[in-house]
Amino acid sequence: MLALLLGFAVIHSGGASLRYWGAERIGERAWRLLFAAVSIPSAVVVIGYFLAHRYDGLRLWNLQDQPWIIPVVWVGTAISFLFLYPATYNLLEIPAVLKPQVRMYATGIIRISRHPQAIGQILWCATHLLWIGSSFMVATCAGL
Repeated sequence: MLALLLGFAVIHSGGASLRYWGAERIGERAWRLLFAAVSIPSAVVVIGYFLAHRYDGLRLWNLQDQPWIIPVVWVGTAISFLFLYPATYNLLEIPAVLKPQVRMYATGIIRISRHPQAIGQILWCATHLLWIGSSFMVATCAGL
């Protein structure tokens, strides 16, 4: 899992850091298509591996019988989606159907976090770490 997360980080963050260089050479739309063509499949691999192995590893704790854990997981997951959902890109810009635009947000979740999608993923991961309690989830959260 850590190797997959590292690979995704290199592809996604590395690709994002090369945006201006790539856009100058092949254009903004072509760069977005190329970036999405490598970034999205690598994310799918990481998510697929996570789903297949989320209960693997040593069980470090089991809080599933505690009465407070289900509300904590549900509330934490709901809050994580408040960060995740508005943080997604305009999906028509990714395949370059619409011209990409630079936006400055002074309201909403973006004023709280520079990368709300990452905050949402970390919060989601933390709530599920509490629920599952395995060494695999610890490694996943540490990698994320």
